[in-house]
Amino acid sequence: MWAALRGLNGDQLAVIEALSEPVCAVCSRAEGEARRSLEGVLRDGVNDVSLRNDWRRRGGLCARHWRVWRHLESPPLSTAILLEDLLGTYLEGATVPAGPCPACAVVERSEKRALTALRRLPAKHLDAALESGPGLLCLRHLESLPDGEVRQRFRERLEELRAHLREQIRTSDHRFVNERKGPHADAWLRALRVFGGDV
Repeated sequence: MWAALRGLNGDQLAVIEALSEPVCAVCSRAEGEARRSLEGVLRDGVNDVSLRNDWRRRGGLCARHWRVWRHLESPPLSTAILLEDLLGTYLEGATVPAGPCPACAVVERSEKRALTALRRLPAKHLDAALESGPGLLCLRHLESLPDGEVRQRFRERLEELRAHLREQIRTSDHRFVNERKGPHADAWLRALRVFGGDV
């Protein structure tokens, strides 16, 4: 299998791998990188003066990424040091934070790389990835793709998903509940991810 993937760059390989999961491949990749970035800050990044200056300038994380932080294996001391620093900056009259939160900045860079990798993915590799896995993109990332073959392939996936939703609705009728469940059984969850990304 790996021989067939020879010649692809790391971002393209990561996108192919993400297409095997039932989530938006771009969201999943970007949020995974943001999470790893936060884990790095927790491990020893909190002692990095330039990193803490950047976090102070940005006002720390956004609410969404603070929730991610809270669910990490967070050593209380690292978190306390970082939060005391940020709270002190705020109480001493710091200016309004500039730019996206540090984790959002990682997400933005990762999304751009993943979308570029997806656009440049050879058709045979994209087709193989879509045949072997759910291969989803959320609507926001689908709309970020230019018109062309890649975007069309994902639109076809949405048509298929819509048919699965219809089948899920049909088989939910009490007359059909004994029918064997097929790929439509989790259509509602895949559709939520199309609208909400990596939910």
